Amino acid sequence: MPKHNAPRHSVPEEFAVDISSPEGQFVEFKQSMSDSLAKEIVGFANAEGGRIYVGVSDTKEIKGVTVSNKLLSQIHSTGRGCDPPITVDVRSFKYQGHDLLIVRVPEGKEKPYGSSGGYYVRMGASSQKLNRNELVDFVRSIDPVSLERRDSKGFNYPKDFNRPVFRSFLKKAEIVTRGLSVENLLVSLELARRDGKQIVVNNACALFFAKEPIRFLPQARVTCILYKTPERTEILDRKDLEEGLLENAEQAEIFLLRHLRLRYEIEGLKRIDHHEIPKKALREGIINSLVHRDFSVVGANVIMEIDPSQLRITNPGGLPAGLKPSEFGEVSMRRNPLVAEIGSRVGEVERAGSGIRRMREAVERERGIQPQFKFGAFFDLSFRRYSDKEWAALSDTKRTTDPVATQYRPSSDPVRQRADLLQFCLEPRSKMQMMTYLKLSHRASFRKQYLHPFLENGLLAMTDPDSPNSPRQRYVTTPKGRKQLENP
Repeated sequence: MPKHNAPRHSVPEEFAVDISSPEGQFVEFKQSMSDSLAKEIVGFANAEGGRIYVGVSDTKEIKGVTVSNKLLSQIHSTGRGCDPPITVDVRSFKYQGHDLLIVRVPEGKEKPYGSSGGYYVRMGASSQKLNRNELVDFVRSIDPVSLERRDSKGFNYPKDFNRPVFRSFLKKAEIVTRGLSVENLLVSLELARRDGKQIVVNNACALFFAKEPIRFLPQARVTCILYKTPERTEILDRKDLEEGLLENAEQAEIFLLRHLRLRYEIEGLKRIDHHEIPKKALREGIINSLVHRDFSVVGANVIMEIDPSQLRITNPGGLPAGLKPSEFGEVSMRRNPLVAEIGSRVGEVERAGSGIRRMREAVERERGIQPQFKFGAFFDLSFRRYSDKEWAALSDTKRTTDPVATQYRPSSDPVRQRADLLQFCLEPRSKMQMMTYLKLSHRASFRKQYLHPFLENGLLAMTDPDSPNSPRQRYVTTPKGRKQLENP
């Protein structure tokens, strides 16, 4: 495995980045030294390493700790008491007047590691104990270097690095940069390592932040297809998505929603949308297929297909090793922990592994029809669509879009249109998406009547204000705009 050199910035700066988010795959907060420290050390060593901060509660309240030689010796002894022994790096530092400790645990080279309490492995925000069968499966699945952590072959940093997308990610993740360089942030986020004066990024970084991800990981392409009939012999629409993972997720959602039916209700200036497949469930399915797929399968990519009878999302790789079908949706086990961790920082991946459960609950609440899952060499998720008769029984035809119509149907009244646009932009949208929504084709008119007034009045904001003309620029409703929606 490539050597993970320590980041070239101070521990307080690194802590400021880590405290910006909850505990996760690589970070654990502990208020004091306790017997559970061995469990956390073992859990990180059996996964991909991590950092334990002592003196911070699990609610991120900075308490401080009394640093002494005895305490430092206890921590080192805890690591040496594991089987096989684990050498940890312990350092004290000050933050906002408090004394704290950081315990760096490297990824182990002699897995599996155990403690007096058993064998643990870090999964998301907690270290989970392995039973006998899980331990056997874990030993069989051990790979010296997972694909997501391998150096991205041919990636030339910074030439191939998409800096605007990374800046947008930092803003959305609310990561406190404290003046840190992009390079130091990448190292802190486990997305790169230093090789002398050079920065070497890994495949996870390429998936999210390469200018052309498929140059480095061709299997990262996502294919979306609309078929005319259930037999899938005639294609009505197709789109191949080749951007970063988060952008692909957004574009896939737009494609699928555009070809699914929608009914809505108007309450005052507010519109309540009822999608044929609940939007939350659809989003969970999309994210799950992109984040938890098996990237080592080079000759296959994620495919999302719609026909009149169902929506189907298929990704390479069945259940992760060690996860039983009966445990699916109940036990969290991430195939790509680093990819999942980056997704969780922007709220796209549930740290507690509750995504499947939330998907089922959303579908049950809206439809009473559960999604179907199949496991094999591929992971297959399908949602049954309503028949025309079922949809007609549910919908007021005046408030319904048909399968191949546009995703939204705004009012023709200018005042109502403006309110609808604010509602539409509760999620970041591009200029083209906004114009399509408003059924406008003249860009100058759109800018004069909608975009510029909304920006000037603080109702919309750019997601990347430093690059106003970026092709990836998006616009989102501000708190002021949300307040106007709530109090028209």
